[in-house]
Amino acid sequence: FLFWHKRYKLSYNLSFMELKEKVVLITGSSLGIGKASAIEFAKEGAKVVVTYNSHKKDAEKVLKECKKLTDAIMIQLDVTKMDSIKNCVEKTIDEFGAIDVLVNNAGVLVEKNLLEQSFDEIKFGLDVNLTGLINMTKIVLPYMLEEEGIIINIASVAGKRVKWPDVSIYTASKFGVRGFTQCMAKEYEGKNIRFYAVNPGGTATQMNNFDGISPEKVAKVIVKTAKENLGKKSGDDVDVPDYL
Repeated sequence: FLFWHKRYKLSYNLSFMELKEKVVLITGSSLGIGKASAIEFAKEGAKVVVTYNSHKKDAEKVLKECKKLTDAIMIQLDVTKMDSIKNCVEKTIDEFGAIDVLVNNAGVLVEKNLLEQSFDEIKFGLDVNLTGLINMTKIVLPYMLEEEGIIINIASVAGKRVKWPDVSIYTASKFGVRGFTQCMAKEYEGKNIRFYAVNPGGTATQMNNFDGISPEKVAKVIVKTAKENLGKKSGDDVDVPDYL
């Protein structure tokens, strides 16, 4: 499984990450923030991996937009299944030879009082938002170790302060995403991989009943995070409202 393509090595301390020709894999990129991010990275000349779980037609539209601007491929990905994660990463490496930027964006929200949620709903929320993100990171990391990589975990302002009821599992998962990001930064301190937690507020996506700021504005912050020109260090939060 760990088949390596040698490429040029980059220096560790980059004030600005040049995204042109970099390979960017975005989980959950058929809709919402993921879709907007795929197109925004394509505008930068990055090679984009568009992934989808069930919204294939939407993903095909995103792929078409990306391919007008850059090289791009589309891969089916269910972050709750290890075989699907491994298949996605292997196909990306086979096609592009590397993964320079991973954006762990896939997420779900069940808006119910805890007592109203089934155990299956609780497990699904944690599997997509947190466990899947961790597993995706674990599978991608070996391909980044010999070169340079950036991992951007999409958390939420709900993972920093509790403002709403009936989203306990979502909130817990996003607190977990931020904690995972901070710990990974410690584990890889001094290495050539950096980790960031991007925290959107209310965003006009299907998950949020299309109420809030545009996904395109969030995507621009995600791209700036990947460029590393926001003055942040590995493990830091990037709170989207601060950049609007």
